[in-house]
Amino acid sequence: MDLLDVVKIDEAIDLQVSLMEKIGYKKKIKIRTCDSLGYILANDLISKDDLPCFRKSTMDGYAINYKDSLGATDSIPSMLKVVEEIQMGNIPQKKLKRGEASKIYTGGMVPEGADAVLPIEFTEILSKKLISISKPVVFMENIIDIGDDSKIGDIYEKEGKIIDPETIAMAASLGYEKIEVYEKLKCKILSTGDEIIPVNSKLVLGKSRDINSYMLYSLLKNMGIDVLSMKHLKDEKDLIKKELEEDLDLIIISGSSSKGNKDFVPEISKELNPGMIYHGISIKPGKPTSLSQNNNTMILGLPGNPISAYAVFRTIFQIAYEKYFKIDENLKIKCKIKRNIANTSAKTMICLVEIKKEGNELVASPIFGFSNNISLLKKAKGYIVIDEYVEGIKENEKVWVNLIR
Repeated sequence: MDLLDVVKIDEAIDLQVSLMEKIGYKKKIKIRTCDSLGYILANDLISKDDLPCFRKSTMDGYAINYKDSLGATDSIPSMLKVVEEIQMGNIPQKKLKRGEASKIYTGGMVPEGADAVLPIEFTEILSKKLISISKPVVFMENIIDIGDDSKIGDIYEKEGKIIDPETIAMAASLGYEKIEVYEKLKCKILSTGDEIIPVNSKLVLGKSRDINSYMLYSLLKNMGIDVLSMKHLKDEKDLIKKELEEDLDLIIISGSSSKGNKDFVPEISKELNPGMIYHGISIKPGKPTSLSQNNNTMILGLPGNPISAYAVFRTIFQIAYEKYFKIDENLKIKCKIKRNIANTSAKTMICLVEIKKEGNELVASPIFGFSNNISLLKKAKGYIVIDEYVEGIKENEKVWVNLIR
C-alpha cells in the first residue's frame, strides 16, 4: 500500500480556509430577527440608542432626592409630600423639589429632580399626599441611568457570532426587526462501508451501526450548517462518485478514505474539477483525511472510525470554519494533567480528556482507547492538542484544554 503524502495540521486548516475564500461562502442575506436562530451574524450588532434612554426605576417605591432621606430611621422617620403617581410608560409631569416624592413602579421613568428611589417597604402612607420614610438611600440607588445598559455605537455582538436566543433578545432591545446574516451552507453527509448498517438494525457479526452520520449531523447543525440529507453508501466507486458530484456547498463523507482496495474517495477526488487538495494529515487519530474541490463544492473526506472522524472534525474542519467566518467560540481552560501522556507517533496528537475539580484545581485525565470506540465520548469534556515535535506531557503539567460544547 502507498503511504499518504501528509500535510501538517496548521496547513490543513489554512488550506480549508483558502478553499472557502476561493469558493466564496460569505453570502449576506437579511432576515427577520426572530427567524435568525443558528445563523452567523454578518455584521456587528451595534446599539442605535442610549439604553435606557431615560432614568429608570428598578423598584416599586418613591422617587426622591436622596438628601431628604439622610438620617431617617424607624424611630425618627422623615416626612415627604407626594406630588404625583407616575404610571408605567408615562412621562412624569412634575419636577421634584426638596421635600417631595413621586410614586413610581419598576421600570418607570424617574422624574427630574429625583436622584434615588426608596423601596415601598421602607415607607408608610400617612395620607393621600403624605408619606413617612424610615431608611436612608444613597445617590442613584435603585436607578438605572441613561446609557447604563449601552450607549450609541456600543457593540453588543461582533460579526461571526452564531446567533442564540440571547443574541435575538439583544437585537430586539436594540430595535433590529431584521438583521444581516450569512446564508447557511448547504451540506449532505455520506457514510460508506459494506459493514455499516442502519442505527435501528439488530447487530450481527461483522457489522457496525452508522454512528458517523448521526454524530456529524449534530455537529454540523450546532455550527449553523443546513444538513439536507444523510446517506449510507456501499463500497462501490460509481455510486460514491455520483454522490460526490452533486452541486452543494459542502459534502462530508466518512470512510473509504485511506489507500485500501475499497477506499475510493481519494481516487474519485482526483477525477473531480479541480480535484484533490490534500490527502493525509500528520495527526493521530485521523491521518487518512482528505480535502477536495468539485467546482463550487468543498468535499471533506473523514476516516471511518468514529473517534478519528470526531477528532478531525473538531480540530481541522470546525477550527477552519470558525476562522473563515470569524467565529470566536473556541473555549479553553487551563488544567493540570493527571498522568503522563506519551506522543511517540511523530504526529500531532489529539487526546480526549475528562475534567474534574480536585481541591482548588481543575484536573484533566486522558481518556485512552481505540478510535472506533464511541464510548470514549461518554466521559470526554474536552481535548488537548500535543504538537508533533513534543514527546508528550508530564504528570502535573499545566495545559490548555479545548472544551467540548
